[in-house]
Amino acid sequence: GAGSYALWSDTETIAGGGAISTGILKLEPVGVGTWTDISPSAPVTPGDLDIAAFNMVPGDVLAYDVTFRVDAEGDNLQATLMPNQASITYGAGVTASEITVATDTRDAGTGAAIPPLLTEANDGQEIDVRVVVTFNAGTTTNVGQNSSVNLAGFQVVLQQTRA
Repeated sequence: GAGSYALWSDTETIAGGGAISTGILKLEPVGVGTWTDISPSAPVTPGDLDIAAFNMVPGDVLAYDVTFRVDAEGDNLQATLMPNQASITYGAGVTASEITVATDTRDAGTGAAIPPLLTEANDGQEIDVRVVVTFNAGTTTNVGQNSSVNLAGFQVVLQQTRA
């Protein structure tokens, strides 16, 4: 005689089960940004400064203003917007200590500062992002002359964070 060996088992479908949707975290550009010379010792050059023709010197401050729409959906979603420092290419003799790049975010409609932590409450909101490039006025003698800071591939990152 052949025999069989079986262990008992049972399967039940849970009540209240269903599909769980995933969220989204994304920035969408709204229009094209513009460069402005906002150096404290020079007149503000409004509108679209030709960045390729501008030669920075210590003490100069330039701003790039661009608007993004935030797509943020997720019940527990938290994210911060920050510059991607690794996307900046510094030329010979220049480092992040001589030329700094930072970002500031504001509500596109009101101009009010945006809290550093974005949530689902910011979904659909348009935000103005200002990238500020500063050539440190205290840069030592001749450092950074005839060099460059390439922002052609510069990125801002909307990064999810967890508490």
